[in-house]
Amino acid sequence: MKFTIALGFFSALAQVGLAGKCPEVPYSSTPEVVPASTAPALSDYTQPTAPVYSTIPMPSDFSKTYLAGTETDEPVATTTTPEVIPASTVPALSDYTQPTVPMYSTIPMPSDFSKTYLAGTETDKPTASSDDISALPTPSSGSAYQLTLDQLNKAVPDRAGDDSCSAATFPDECATNSRALTAINKALTKYDITGRGEAVAVIALMAFESENWLYNKNHWPGRPGQGARNMQMFNFNSEYAKLLHPTEAAAVLTANTSNDTKQADAVLDLVLNDDDSFGAGFWYLVNHASSYYNNAEKLRDGNSADFQDYIVTGVGAGWSDDRMATWKTVNSALSS
Repeated sequence: MKFTIALGFFSALAQVGLAGKCPEVPYSSTPEVVPASTAPALSDYTQPTAPVYSTIPMPSDFSKTYLAGTETDEPVATTTTPEVIPASTVPALSDYTQPTVPMYSTIPMPSDFSKTYLAGTETDKPTASSDDISALPTPSSGSAYQLTLDQLNKAVPDRAGDDSCSAATFPDECATNSRALTAINKALTKYDITGRGEAVAVIALMAFESENWLYNKNHWPGRPGQGARNMQMFNFNSEYAKLLHPTEAAAVLTANTSNDTKQADAVLDLVLNDDDSFGAGFWYLVNHASSYYNNAEKLRDGNSADFQDYIVTGVGAGWSDDRMATWKTVNSALSS
Protein backbone atom coordinates (compact mmCIF):
# COMPACT_ATOMS: atom_id res chain seq x y z
CA MET A 1 0.00 0.00 0.00
CA LYS A 2 2.71 2.46 0.95
CA PHE A 3 4.62 1.44 -2.14
CA THR A 4 1.67 2.21 -4.37
CA ILE A 5 1.17 5.68 -2.86
CA ALA A 6 4.83 6.53 -3.25
CA LEU A 7 4.86 5.50 -6.89
CA GLY A 8 1.85 7.69 -7.58
CA PHE A 9 3.53 10.69 -5.93
CA PHE A 10 6.69 10.47 -8.03
CA SER A 11 4.65 10.04 -11.19
CA ALA A 12 2.74 13.26 -10.51
CA LEU A 13 5.97 15.13 -9.71
CA ALA A 14 7.48 14.10 -13.02
CA GLN A 15 4.52 15.46 -14.95
CA VAL A 16 4.76 18.86 -13.21
CA GLY A 17 8.46 19.13 -14.07
CA LEU A 18 7.78 18.40 -17.70
CA ALA A 19 5.01 20.98 -17.79
CA GLY A 20 7.43 23.84 -16.63
CA LYS A 21 10.20 22.96 -19.10
CA CYS A 22 10.93 25.37 -22.09
CA PRO A 23 9.85 23.91 -25.39
CA GLU A 24 12.57 22.52 -27.57
CA VAL A 25 13.56 24.53 -30.71
CA PRO A 26 13.48 22.27 -33.69
CA TYR A 27 16.75 22.14 -35.61
CA SER A 28 16.87 22.24 -39.40
CA SER A 29 16.96 19.11 -41.29
CA THR A 30 19.54 18.29 -43.94
CA PRO A 31 19.97 21.48 -46.19
CA GLU A 32 18.52 21.48 -49.66
CA VAL A 33 21.15 20.89 -52.28
CA VAL A 34 20.74 23.24 -55.29
CA PRO A 35 21.76 21.62 -58.57
CA ALA A 36 24.86 23.21 -60.20
CA SER A 37 22.94 23.83 -63.41
CA THR A 38 20.62 26.27 -61.66
CA ALA A 39 23.31 28.26 -59.74
CA PRO A 40 24.25 31.68 -61.31
CA ALA A 41 27.64 31.86 -62.98
CA LEU A 42 30.28 34.13 -61.40
CA SER A 43 30.21 36.39 -64.49
CA ASP A 44 26.52 37.11 -63.82
CA TYR A 45 27.39 39.02 -60.70
CA THR A 46 28.04 42.81 -61.19
CA GLN A 47 30.43 44.88 -59.17
CA PRO A 48 28.82 47.74 -57.25
CA THR A 49 29.39 51.19 -58.82
CA ALA A 50 32.33 52.92 -57.15
CA PRO A 51 31.84 56.48 -55.91
CA VAL A 52 33.11 59.23 -58.24
CA TYR A 53 35.85 60.25 -55.89
CA SER A 54 37.35 56.79 -56.02
CA THR A 55 38.65 57.60 -59.51
CA ILE A 56 40.99 60.31 -58.15
CA PRO A 57 44.48 58.86 -57.60
CA MET A 58 45.49 58.84 -53.98
CA PRO A 59 48.47 61.17 -53.42
CA SER A 60 51.34 60.25 -51.18
CA ASP A 61 50.61 63.08 -48.77
CA PHE A 62 47.49 64.55 -47.30
CA SER A 63 46.40 67.97 -46.19
CA LYS A 64 44.42 68.28 -43.03
CA THR A 65 41.03 69.92 -43.10
CA TYR A 66 38.76 70.51 -40.18
CA LEU A 67 35.07 70.25 -40.89
CA ALA A 68 32.60 70.80 -38.06
CA GLY A 69 35.39 70.26 -35.56
CA THR A 70 36.39 66.89 -36.98
CA GLU A 71 39.83 66.37 -38.48
CA THR A 72 39.67 64.60 -41.82
CA ASP A 73 42.18 63.67 -44.48
CA GLU A 74 41.47 65.21 -47.87
CA PRO A 75 43.54 64.18 -50.87
CA VAL A 76 45.46 66.90 -52.67
CA ALA A 77 45.08 66.65 -56.42
CA THR A 78 48.28 65.71 -58.18
CA THR A 79 49.40 66.50 -61.72
CA THR A 80 48.60 63.76 -64.18
CA THR A 81 51.28 62.25 -66.33
CA PRO A 82 52.00 64.70 -69.20
CA GLU A 83 51.23 63.66 -72.73
CA VAL A 84 54.31 62.54 -74.61
CA ILE A 85 54.50 64.21 -78.03
CA PRO A 86 56.22 62.08 -80.69
CA ALA A 87 59.52 63.59 -81.82
CA SER A 88 58.34 63.59 -85.43
CA THR A 89 55.60 66.11 -84.62
CA VAL A 90 57.81 68.61 -82.73
CA PRO A 91 58.54 71.71 -84.91
CA ALA A 92 62.12 72.23 -85.95
CA LEU A 93 64.00 75.08 -84.28
CA SER A 94 64.18 76.86 -87.64
CA ASP A 95 60.37 77.06 -87.70
CA TYR A 96 60.32 79.44 -84.74
CA THR A 97 60.47 83.18 -85.45
CA GLN A 98 62.12 85.80 -83.30
CA PRO A 99 59.78 88.43 -81.75
CA THR A 100 59.76 91.85 -83.38
CA VAL A 101 62.15 94.27 -81.66
CA PRO A 102 60.47 97.55 -80.59
CA MET A 103 61.47 100.42 -82.85
CA TYR A 104 62.83 102.45 -79.96
CA SER A 105 65.57 99.88 -79.44
CA THR A 106 67.23 101.18 -82.60
CA ILE A 107 67.72 104.61 -81.06
CA PRO A 108 71.15 104.87 -79.40
CA MET A 109 71.27 105.96 -75.78
CA PRO A 110 73.07 109.28 -75.33
CA SER A 111 76.11 109.27 -73.10
CA ASP A 112 74.97 112.06 -70.80
CA PHE A 113 71.77 112.92 -69.02
CA SER A 114 70.22 116.10 -67.70
CA LYS A 115 68.15 116.10 -64.55
CA THR A 116 64.56 117.25 -64.67
CA TYR A 117 62.16 117.46 -61.78
CA LEU A 118 58.57 116.49 -62.51
CA ALA A 119 56.01 116.72 -59.71
CA GLY A 120 58.79 116.54 -57.14
CA THR A 121 60.31 113.36 -58.61
CA GLU A 122 63.80 113.45 -60.03
CA THR A 123 64.09 111.70 -63.38
CA ASP A 124 66.81 111.21 -65.97
CA LYS A 125 66.00 112.64 -69.37
CA PRO A 126 68.48 112.33 -72.24
CA THR A 127 69.86 115.49 -73.78
CA ALA A 128 70.27 115.14 -77.53
CA SER A 129 73.68 115.79 -79.02
CA SER A 130 74.35 117.01 -82.55
CA ASP A 131 74.98 113.48 -83.83
CA ASP A 132 72.30 111.74 -81.77
CA ILE A 133 69.36 110.14 -83.57
CA SER A 134 67.39 110.42 -80.31
CA ALA A 135 66.71 113.99 -81.43
CA LEU A 136 63.69 112.54 -83.23
CA PRO A 137 60.44 113.76 -81.67
CA THR A 138 58.40 111.71 -79.25
CA PRO A 139 55.49 109.93 -81.00
CA SER A 140 52.31 111.94 -80.72
CA SER A 141 49.92 111.06 -77.91
CA GLY A 142 47.01 112.15 -80.12
CA SER A 143 46.17 115.17 -77.95
CA ALA A 144 48.53 117.80 -79.38
CA TYR A 145 47.50 121.43 -79.12
CA GLN A 146 46.05 122.85 -82.36
CA LEU A 147 45.34 126.39 -83.62
CA THR A 148 42.59 127.84 -85.77
CA LEU A 149 43.18 130.42 -88.48
CA ASP A 150 41.14 132.94 -86.50
CA GLN A 151 43.44 132.50 -83.50
CA LEU A 152 46.59 132.86 -85.60
CA ASN A 153 45.23 135.97 -87.32
CA LYS A 154 44.72 137.54 -83.89
CA ALA A 155 48.15 136.38 -82.70
CA VAL A 156 50.00 137.68 -85.80
CA PRO A 157 47.68 140.32 -87.29
CA ASP A 158 50.32 141.61 -89.74
CA ARG A 159 49.95 138.42 -91.81
CA ALA A 160 46.20 137.98 -91.61
CA GLY A 161 45.48 138.85 -95.24
CA ASP A 162 46.43 136.87 -98.31
CA ASP A 163 48.15 139.99 -99.70
CA SER A 164 50.00 140.78 -96.48
CA CYS A 165 53.37 139.82 -98.02
CA SER A 166 53.03 142.02 -101.09
CA ALA A 167 55.27 144.78 -99.70
CA ALA A 168 57.90 142.46 -98.19
CA THR A 169 61.57 143.22 -98.89
CA PHE A 170 62.19 139.49 -99.37
CA PRO A 171 58.82 138.22 -100.61
CA ASP A 172 60.09 134.66 -101.07
CA GLU A 173 60.72 134.51 -97.30
CA CYS A 174 57.43 136.04 -96.18
CA ALA A 175 54.53 133.74 -95.23
CA THR A 176 50.88 134.55 -94.63
CA ASN A 177 49.02 133.07 -91.68
CA SER A 178 47.10 130.69 -93.93
CA ARG A 179 50.44 129.14 -94.96
CA ALA A 180 51.90 129.28 -91.47
CA LEU A 181 48.87 127.64 -89.84
CA THR A 182 49.25 124.31 -91.64
CA ALA A 183 52.97 124.08 -90.87
CA ILE A 184 52.55 125.09 -87.20
CA ASN A 185 49.80 122.56 -86.56
CA LYS A 186 51.91 119.83 -88.19
CA ALA A 187 54.81 120.72 -85.89
CA LEU A 188 52.58 120.77 -82.79
CA THR A 189 51.51 117.22 -83.64
CA LYS A 190 54.95 116.00 -84.71
CA TYR A 191 56.63 117.15 -81.50
CA ASP A 192 53.65 116.29 -79.31
CA ILE A 193 53.13 119.77 -77.87
CA THR A 194 50.15 119.32 -75.56
CA GLY A 195 50.44 122.35 -73.29
CA ARG A 196 49.03 125.71 -74.35
CA GLY A 197 51.82 127.46 -72.46
CA GLU A 198 54.46 125.71 -74.58
CA ALA A 199 52.62 126.49 -77.83
CA VAL A 200 52.28 130.18 -76.89
CA ALA A 201 55.96 130.44 -75.93
CA VAL A 202 57.33 128.96 -79.16
CA ILE A 203 54.92 130.83 -81.45
CA ALA A 204 55.72 134.11 -79.68
CA LEU A 205 59.45 133.41 -80.03
CA MET A 206 59.15 132.68 -83.77
CA ALA A 207 56.87 135.66 -84.43
CA PHE A 208 59.32 138.02 -82.71
CA GLU A 209 62.47 136.62 -84.35
CA SER A 210 61.02 136.54 -87.89
CA GLU A 211 59.18 139.87 -87.52
CA ASN A 212 55.81 138.20 -87.91
CA TRP A 213 56.81 135.69 -90.62
CA LEU A 214 58.53 138.39 -92.69
CA TYR A 215 62.01 136.80 -92.68
CA ASN A 216 63.36 133.27 -92.88
CA LYS A 217 67.08 134.19 -92.79
CA ASN A 218 69.19 136.50 -90.69
CA HIS A 219 69.88 139.62 -92.76
CA TRP A 220 71.24 142.00 -90.12
CA PRO A 221 74.08 141.55 -89.53
CA GLY A 222 73.73 138.58 -91.91
CA ARG A 223 75.27 135.60 -90.11
CA PRO A 224 75.91 132.64 -92.45
CA GLY A 225 73.61 129.70 -91.84
CA GLN A 226 71.39 131.49 -89.28
CA GLY A 227 67.69 131.29 -89.97
CA ALA A 228 64.37 129.42 -89.90
CA ARG A 229 61.45 131.15 -88.17
CA ASN A 230 63.13 130.99 -84.77
CA MET A 231 66.39 132.37 -86.26
CA GLN A 232 68.53 129.66 -84.73
CA MET A 233 72.29 129.66 -85.30
CA PHE A 234 74.10 127.58 -87.94
CA ASN A 235 75.24 124.86 -85.53
CA PHE A 236 71.60 124.08 -84.71
CA ASN A 237 70.49 124.31 -88.34
CA SER A 238 73.30 121.94 -89.31
CA GLU A 239 72.10 119.41 -86.74
CA TYR A 240 68.49 119.94 -87.78
CA ALA A 241 69.29 119.48 -91.48
CA LYS A 242 71.33 116.31 -90.86
CA LEU A 243 68.39 114.86 -88.95
CA LEU A 244 65.69 115.71 -91.50
CA HIS A 245 67.70 115.55 -94.73
CA PRO A 246 70.75 113.36 -93.98
CA THR A 247 71.76 112.60 -97.57
CA GLU A 248 71.55 116.17 -98.82
CA ALA A 249 73.19 117.59 -95.70
CA ALA A 250 76.07 115.13 -95.93
CA ALA A 251 76.64 116.06 -99.56
CA VAL A 252 76.79 119.77 -98.71
CA LEU A 253 78.93 119.42 -95.60
CA THR A 254 81.50 117.11 -97.22
CA ALA A 255 81.83 119.18 -100.38
CA ASN A 256 85.33 120.52 -100.98
CA THR A 257 84.81 124.26 -100.80
CA SER A 258 86.77 127.18 -99.44
CA ASN A 259 83.64 129.29 -99.04
CA ASP A 260 82.30 128.53 -95.55
CA THR A 261 79.53 131.11 -95.92
CA LYS A 262 78.18 129.49 -99.05
CA GLN A 263 78.32 126.07 -97.44
CA ALA A 264 76.50 127.26 -94.30
CA ASP A 265 73.78 128.95 -96.33
CA ALA A 266 73.38 125.82 -98.45
CA VAL A 267 72.72 123.81 -95.29
CA LEU A 268 70.23 126.43 -94.12
CA ASP A 269 68.39 126.24 -97.43
CA LEU A 270 67.56 122.60 -96.69
CA VAL A 271 65.31 123.59 -93.76
CA LEU A 272 63.66 126.75 -95.12
CA ASN A 273 60.53 125.02 -96.45
CA ASP A 274 57.41 125.84 -94.42
CA ASP A 275 57.18 122.56 -92.49
CA ASP A 276 60.83 122.56 -91.41
CA SER A 277 61.09 126.30 -90.84
CA PHE A 278 57.98 126.62 -88.66
CA GLY A 279 58.85 123.35 -86.95
CA ALA A 280 62.36 124.49 -85.94
CA GLY A 281 61.21 126.31 -82.80
CA PHE A 282 59.40 123.22 -81.49
CA TRP A 283 62.33 120.96 -82.40
CA TYR A 284 64.63 123.22 -80.40
CA LEU A 285 62.30 123.09 -77.36
CA VAL A 286 62.20 119.30 -77.38
CA ASN A 287 65.90 118.70 -78.03
CA HIS A 288 67.87 121.67 -76.70
CA ALA A 289 65.62 123.00 -73.96
CA SER A 290 64.21 119.66 -72.87
CA SER A 291 63.80 120.64 -69.22
CA TYR A 292 61.02 123.00 -70.38
CA TYR A 293 59.27 120.36 -72.45
CA ASN A 294 56.18 118.72 -70.93
CA ASN A 295 57.25 120.04 -67.54
CA ALA A 296 54.34 120.98 -65.29
CA GLU A 297 56.55 123.48 -63.45
CA LYS A 298 57.72 125.41 -66.53
CA LEU A 299 56.03 127.28 -69.39
CA ARG A 300 52.80 127.16 -67.45
CA ASP A 301 49.63 128.36 -69.09
CA GLY A 302 49.47 132.17 -69.12
CA ASN A 303 52.64 132.64 -67.05
CA SER A 304 54.76 135.49 -68.47
CA ALA A 305 57.59 134.90 -65.98
CA ASP A 306 57.94 131.34 -67.31
CA PHE A 307 58.21 132.71 -70.85
CA GLN A 308 60.94 135.16 -69.83
CA ASP A 309 62.85 132.36 -68.11
CA TYR A 310 62.60 130.25 -71.26
CA ILE A 311 63.96 133.05 -73.50
CA VAL A 312 66.84 133.98 -71.21
CA THR A 313 67.82 130.56 -69.83
CA GLY A 314 66.38 128.01 -72.25
CA VAL A 315 67.18 129.85 -75.50
CA GLY A 316 69.98 132.12 -74.32
CA ALA A 317 68.59 135.26 -75.98
CA GLY A 318 68.28 138.78 -74.63
CA TRP A 319 65.11 140.00 -72.98
CA SER A 320 63.12 143.08 -74.00
CA ASP A 321 59.72 144.67 -73.54
CA ASP A 322 59.00 143.96 -77.20
CA ARG A 323 59.29 140.25 -76.55
CA MET A 324 56.84 140.56 -73.69
CA ALA A 325 54.41 142.51 -75.90
CA THR A 326 54.56 139.78 -78.55
CA TRP A 327 53.95 137.08 -75.95
CA LYS A 328 50.93 138.94 -74.54
CA THR A 329 49.37 139.26 -78.01
CA VAL A 330 49.86 135.57 -78.78
CA ASN A 331 48.73 134.47 -75.33
CA SER A 332 45.54 136.52 -75.58
CA ALA A 333 44.78 135.26 -79.09
CA LEU A 334 45.21 131.60 -78.18
CA SER A 335 42.95 132.05 -75.15
CA SER A 336 39.99 132.93 -77.36
